[in-house]
Amino acid sequence: MKYVYLYFPDSAKFTKRQVQVGDFASICCTDKKLKEKIAKIPVYSFPERLTPRQKETGVRTILTALKVMDVILAAFPELQITPLGSTDIILEFDTHKTSQVLTALKAGILCVITFFGAMFTIMAFNNDVQVHEVFQQLFALFAGTSGDGFSLLELSYSAGLGIGILVFYNHFGKKEFSRDPTPLEIEMRLYENDVNTALIDGIKRKNQHIDVD
Repeated sequence: MKYVYLYFPDSAKFTKRQVQVGDFASICCTDKKLKEKIAKIPVYSFPERLTPRQKETGVRTILTALKVMDVILAAFPELQITPLGSTDIILEFDTHKTSQVLTALKAGILCVITFFGAMFTIMAFNNDVQVHEVFQQLFALFAGTSGDGFSLLELSYSAGLGIGILVFYNHFGKKEFSRDPTPLEIEMRLYENDVNTALIDGIKRKNQHIDVD
């Protein structure tokens, strides 16, 4: 009896219709020839004919780890397979092609919206808590006269706000201040996990997933 370990990711994206085990699963086996044979076993094929919506957004389906093991055992019944990782794999057939110019344009628009949105939020917060009046009182307390709103206090606050944001998000361009993931990366990972869970539950409720018979 030979032992095989399979690691399944949460999701995998493809540009070809025929999906083989080695296209998404990591295979660990002492027999290299057997490993190559397992990697070439077909497990799913995306449909040839796609609806206009599928051509625009792509095709998603759920493949269970049990189905993959069932297909492998049908070809090699003597194997002892140990699955690792996700029990449900999201297979996505990417049919939507976006030009680099359009992608850069979208990124630029998103940056502009984010910049002005953050600016408006900060201004609204400062007005809501009346930061300018607090600064006026602090300036009068230490200087003895009322300030004109353009003192070292306001400049320090503005610079500190920008530096604090950079330190909090741990990024300045491509430079990272530490190896820890940024809060934005953590939130994006949590969002990705929630999306994958919602996709799996939705497809399973419609009984459109690929499982053992």
